[in-house]
Amino acid sequence: MANEPADAAAGGRWPARLLRYLVTLSLVGTVLLMGFGMYSVAIRGWMSCGEAFPMCAGSLIPMLDPGAAQSTGYTATQVYAEWFHRAVAFVTGLVMLGATALAWWRVEGYTLTTWTITLATALLPFEAYLGVVTGVPDPATTLVAIHLVVSYLVLGALAVATGITWWSRGRRSRRHTGHVH
Repeated sequence: MANEPADAAAGGRWPARLLRYLVTLSLVGTVLLMGFGMYSVAIRGWMSCGEAFPMCAGSLIPMLDPGAAQSTGYTATQVYAEWFHRAVAFVTGLVMLGATALAWWRVEGYTLTTWTITLATALLPFEAYLGVVTGVPDPATTLVAIHLVVSYLVLGALAVATGITWWSRGRRSRRHTGHVH
């Protein structure tokens, strides 16, 4: 982590600060995503949205269509849990794409952070594909396991990137205030 500068960024400090927040938001989103996924599986709702992705129970937003959940044979809780899993995946993926773009084009010197967020983002298409192929009745156990392992790889990469960006911030603060701990 010695090559990670203390908020060194092209065009001032705001890109590094924005990167720190986007990477942190990506980490939080991934934790929520995994939580919704586990909850959806626990209540046996992982296939409640059906196979017509991105539709869920015949609607883009089933909460706005009161009859959507009733037409599936699943409870509203099952449909909503799976929909939230998909929605959080979509939003988190966009945030990760933004963080990756920012890391490559506006922030200089965060080499390890740039590569870890890039790794996490590069795994997203494969992870999304695994989500689609496991969202069926009786999915292959191997695919479910790979889906979980890849999600942990994404989580780990984001945790490393988040830790580095906040650690670098702390180094910068101590240098400018004269406090060394």
